[in-house]
Amino acid sequence: MCLDRSSSADHQSSGSMKTIATEIVGEMDRISHLPESILHHILSFLNNTPAELVRMSVLSNTWFRLTASFAVLNFNIGNFTHVSRQSFFKYLDYATSRFCLQNLPAHTFKVVTTVLEPAELDVVNRCLELLLQNGMIRELEIDLSYFTNSSLDVPKYRLPNILLSVSTLTSLTICGCDLPSSFMLDAVRFRSLIQLRLEKVLIYDEVITYLASSCPLLQVIQIRCCPGFIRFCVHGHQNLQQVKIQYTTTPVERLDIEAPNLSSLLIVDAYGRGAPLMNLASCKKLTQVVYIGNPLPNSNAFRDFLSNFPFVETLGLFTHNGCNNLMLSSHSLRALVLCSNCALEEIELKTPKLVSFRYACSSSRLLPMVMDNHWTLSRDSTHLKARMRCYPGAYIDTLWFQKLRYFLSKKNGFKVFNLYIYARYSQKFKELERLKAIELPPYELEHVELQLESHEESLAHIAFVEAILWCCRPRSLALRSSSPLTYSDDVVKFTYQKLLEQEHSRDIKSLSIALTSEGKAVTFIKEKMQDETVKKHADMEIF
Repeated sequence: MCLDRSSSADHQSSGSMKTIATEIVGEMDRISHLPESILHHILSFLNNTPAELVRMSVLSNTWFRLTASFAVLNFNIGNFTHVSRQSFFKYLDYATSRFCLQNLPAHTFKVVTTVLEPAELDVVNRCLELLLQNGMIRELEIDLSYFTNSSLDVPKYRLPNILLSVSTLTSLTICGCDLPSSFMLDAVRFRSLIQLRLEKVLIYDEVITYLASSCPLLQVIQIRCCPGFIRFCVHGHQNLQQVKIQYTTTPVERLDIEAPNLSSLLIVDAYGRGAPLMNLASCKKLTQVVYIGNPLPNSNAFRDFLSNFPFVETLGLFTHNGCNNLMLSSHSLRALVLCSNCALEEIELKTPKLVSFRYACSSSRLLPMVMDNHWTLSRDSTHLKARMRCYPGAYIDTLWFQKLRYFLSKKNGFKVFNLYIYARYSQKFKELERLKAIELPPYELEHVELQLESHEESLAHIAFVEAILWCCRPRSLALRSSSPLTYSDDVVKFTYQKLLEQEHSRDIKSLSIALTSEGKAVTFIKEKMQDETVKKHADMEIF
């Protein structure tokens, strides 16, 4: 009996321990008790790491069910670098089939992959049709690339006809595919579509018009490298806000857009054959325009081009062709980004409202900013004075500074000047005496800011400072560098002395100097004398 009691006690003790352990685990695993919508949001942060999603699925039955019902299906072969192609397509097939067994609508389905054989296209097609049959999908992206040197003949993938009846789509991206065979025959029910992106898709003029009329809520159209069409025509569209067109082998001849809410237009002519003819008279909200290409032959450079946009406020022009004269005239333009081989002295601006002008000889500095939609007026519009930012090429000499001085003398109204110097010190620039021989007074500016390359020689920095102070007489000047500056640096002491020399005949001002805490910027400010006390602490810090 004693043995039985002991055994019973041990059994009860074991059961109690299991109960306690279960309660402790339950207390520790509070995350599993969160609402399913929050758990799915957590899983969304693993969207680009499929291996992590697989690990999460084996934690418990709860997490297996959660990963199986996760409505964002994102399959990018670039994220499967450590597995074979066969494993990628098996996972695509398995994960999609598992999700469809839940009989749930998918929010997002993205497939980005290269295609080497027809069997891989079969997997993509089977998965897409399964999801489309369930309906309710909101975001769809099919991005396929084909290897021309493949030993197998892989046909271009044609999207299934069932796609045209999915009325819940809000975003559709098609790359490297053919449109459904019944596209122009069956009704397109994209009643909720807001964003449409087509790339390397064969389309014709009537396809664009038909698509736009079938998508009443469409706000963004992006067409990139799509052969077939030569005219972009959209009429009477009330919600269209952005149009982005990039063409290569087949040039676009005409843009005819009637969209009262269109605010942004991007045109990229990769081969530089000239801008298309445009009819945008009804687009009175079109305030941001970017054109990458060359002006039409025998045209007045970009004067005719700019006349298409009477309400433009921000304009980006990127051209590699040089021109004898570039004149831009606009009564509404407030921000201009210009990348051109046209010399500064050949640029004429008649833009009374301009507050921001960025100029570069190379597109590498400015183009990413424009293409990524990071170009805004927010930084420059805070200044009451018109600001010019200049990004010269890899090598500049005394002639470049002469051209800059002539440009500033054209009464463009710039009072703030930023110069980003990435040039190297060379023998050409040692001929600084040529500048001094030109009898031009320095141009009056409120502020000048110089961005210096840290790996250049100190003599290069000094030479550039002397050249810019030959051009300009600023009320304040800032030196910026990626490496720390000190008061004892040669370029800092030289700048201080040259600024003092500019005011030698005007002893009503003093010069203060301030160094940022991290030491990567030093600012010189000319100030009115309040009394006879000169700021000796600044002098002592430097000398």
